Amino acid sequence: MLPAITRIDQWLAAHRPDYYAQLQVGVDDAALDAFDSRFSLRLPAAFRELYRWRNGQDSMSNDALIMNRSFMNLQDIADTKELLDDMIDSDFDDPRYWRRGWVPFLHNGGGSYLCVDLRAEDGGTPGQLIGFWKADQDRPVERPSVEAWLNSLADTMERGALKLV
Repeated sequence: MLPAITRIDQWLAAHRPDYYAQLQVGVDDAALDAFDSRFSLRLPAAFRELYRWRNGQDSMSNDALIMNRSFMNLQDIADTKELLDDMIDSDFDDPRYWRRGWVPFLHNGGGSYLCVDLRAEDGGTPGQLIGFWKADQDRPVERPSVEAWLNSLADTMERGALKLV
């Protein structure tokens, strides 16, 4: 397991035990491989480690992991991705709105997500994390990678600077 995930695990268990109890048991490689196959993508190693550790939080929970974003489980990711991917071919949507290479994994409950950008079709680096805010035109790069995000999250927790709203 990545050191940052170990740090996050220890911090959540000690400081947010109610939230920690909502985290689902991690998935196996077969589930991650099935996701890759379904969407013709290859999830980054750090993302796969994250989901081997925990498969998001209970879908019925609105508690945030960080800021106003909740940690999605793999099934919710697949369902959301499929819905948004289908919009690309719709006559009702601008094709720049959503990209097939984006994989959401944190959500705010209102249709906005933090996504892994696996193809970086609009420039940038594959594996970067982008903010998908449904009402905004821009898609800002928030972190260069899942691993960078995990390290930042662990640092934020340990500094006592974690914001939930």
